[in-house]
Amino acid sequence: MAKLCYSVRMGKDFDRIVLDLLNARRGDWQAVAAASGVSYSWLSKFSNGHIENPGIGTLRKLHVSLAKRPAKPEM
Repeated sequence: MAKLCYSVRMGKDFDRIVLDLLNARRGDWQAVAAASGVSYSWLSKFSNGHIENPGIGTLRKLHVSLAKRPAKPEM
């Protein structure tokens, strides 16, 4: 597996990158939660802006999981 580089993205924009990836998988969050080990509740709160300071460890786990599979095509 290719090593993901976080050093470039660790600034303020990393949470936005993860949020964009998460929102692209809307409707598939149960699978995202299971694959990442991040609860569905956390995903929902994060997506709705209710987590002011998401932990970098959680964002990394979520990013790794979301980066493995492309978003579903919009219909």
